[in-house]
Amino acid sequence: MAKEQFRYDGTKQLCELVDRAGRKAGFARGQAFEDFLTCVVCALGQGLMEDEYLATVRKGYDKGENGKRGIDCFTQAFARLVQLMEDTRSDILGDLFEGGITYGEAGQFFTPEPIVQMMVAMTADPDANGEWVSDPCCGSGRMLLASAEQKRLGELVGQDVDLRCVKMTTINLALRNLYGYVLWGNSLAGEVKAGYRTGLNCFGRIVRPLDEGELVPFRIRLPSNSPATNRTLESNELQMNNKSPPAAGSTIQKTLF
Repeated sequence: MAKEQFRYDGTKQLCELVDRAGRKAGFARGQAFEDFLTCVVCALGQGLMEDEYLATVRKGYDKGENGKRGIDCFTQAFARLVQLMEDTRSDILGDLFEGGITYGEAGQFFTPEPIVQMMVAMTADPDANGEWVSDPCCGSGRMLLASAEQKRLGELVGQDVDLRCVKMTTINLALRNLYGYVLWGNSLAGEVKAGYRTGLNCFGRIVRPLDEGELVPFRIRLPSNSPATNRTLESNELQMNNKSPPAAGSTIQKTLF
């Protein structure tokens, strides 16, 4: 087994809580981490994803005495995550994912946060007003977080082919009350399977799932005889504003990392 390596001291404790929940439910760490992300995203939706939440809990996290169940470990892990995020202002979920879950599986490594901050400082336009920032392979959302930290922009858009990354980015944006869209699908193929909207709304929720109509404008429509690999960036341009998703077939201003 690969050796755990965490950048932040508190990440190990968070990892142990996820491990404990997995053992109680009979799952390995990787599956327990996925289920933890699902429970957190659903909880932030405040009832909108109740069925998904309950289905996840009933996989075995509800077994045992109250206070000693797997879901109780998830509750403690969530509280610990929020505290660590407040203390460090950093990407704790990404740290756990790299250092204790994937160990760089399939060459998946996130850009180190100091490099992210340097890239944002080099590319961000200090005079930009209301522009959208898009990261087509967002990982845990570090580029989007750094962009928002430097300057509050109109909206943030992240996409990743790995659903775990989609959920990590959703949590990272939501707990900082950053407004954005986080999409699940292969950016190179113009694929969008599902997504989340983050940011506090009038119903007091900071996460909600996107419906099919909201996903359509984010999909790239390619000519039937055109391979995805020959697609230009312009074909993915969308017109967006700070209140609603873009209309299909329009154009967008965005910063790509």
